[in-house]
Amino acid sequence: MDPQRTINLIISITVFGLVVSVWCIGVFLWLGRYLLKLKSVQRRLGISAGSGDEDSETLRLWRDLQIRQAPEHVEEKETVSLHKKLNHWITDAGWKVPFRAVVLGVCGLALMVFVVVYNLFGGIMLAICGIFVTYYLFLQYVQNRIIKRVNLFERQLVDALGVAARALRAGHPLVGAFQLIAEEIGDPLGGIFRQVYQEQAFGSDLKDSLKKAAKENRNTEFKLFATSVTVQMHSGGNLADLMDTLSSVIRSRIWLNKRIRVLTAQTQFSKMVLIAMPILMFFVLSAVNPDYMEPLHKTLTGNFLLLLGFVMLLLGSWVMNKMAKIDF
Repeated sequence: MDPQRTINLIISITVFGLVVSVWCIGVFLWLGRYLLKLKSVQRRLGISAGSGDEDSETLRLWRDLQIRQAPEHVEEKETVSLHKKLNHWITDAGWKVPFRAVVLGVCGLALMVFVVVYNLFGGIMLAICGIFVTYYLFLQYVQNRIIKRVNLFERQLVDALGVAARALRAGHPLVGAFQLIAEEIGDPLGGIFRQVYQEQAFGSDLKDSLKKAAKENRNTEFKLFATSVTVQMHSGGNLADLMDTLSSVIRSRIWLNKRIRVLTAQTQFSKMVLIAMPILMFFVLSAVNPDYMEPLHKTLTGNFLLLLGFVMLLLGSWVMNKMAKIDF
């Protein structure tokens, strides 16, 4: 055997063994960390390692008892139709018009863009890309409206909790505090508390009104508020202190959300630049040198490349949105 081949074989086997060793060390470290977390959780729950069956039976009986004591909190998962999703989407954007009017308006705008692009450049695939660009820009506009409305809603909720805490300490009932919030805080939060107060005035149960408002609004902080107030009314306690605690928690979440937006701002700016540059260069080159860009408009291969490039832009935008999204 050639000595050089022998040396190469020994080096390859050594490198392979080192890689496998590093991988095994990583697996063992991960397994050890997992076991430590598992033991920590078992210790906090009071579950010992030697009596797993008894503890599992105890936890099962405790869970069954909780379900029997509070059957109203167990809800079946509701299937949301496309019609409801569109209505929720338009409501979150702050529009009062039916979703059919919004859909018809966007379709009309897309058709107008199709006609304009086709008359200017004479390419059917480019005109179809213009339709998709119109829908994409509309989705981004609606998403920005939803984000601004959610931020306004959260700031109003913090102020409303402070108003409610002061009203409760002054001797007002909880419904009176809700009425004060409806009078002092504007939309969108004021309208929700106004609806809860009016339903209470017509004889509806306050807990049911809060659950309904939380379900319709679909805001995480408001759901936290509704659940906390419902539990506090069921078990008893100081509602004013609860309002102060919720206000502190929501304020901390808002601060964390802003910090995350700052940390992901570079990714968002890079996404906008990387998406805008190919589109801008395409239109600039089409205006400066139409003969150079003519194969993209007139040939089937060019149309296919335009469509492929547009799809890749949408895919890149989706990937960068997922990279910049942090759930907490």
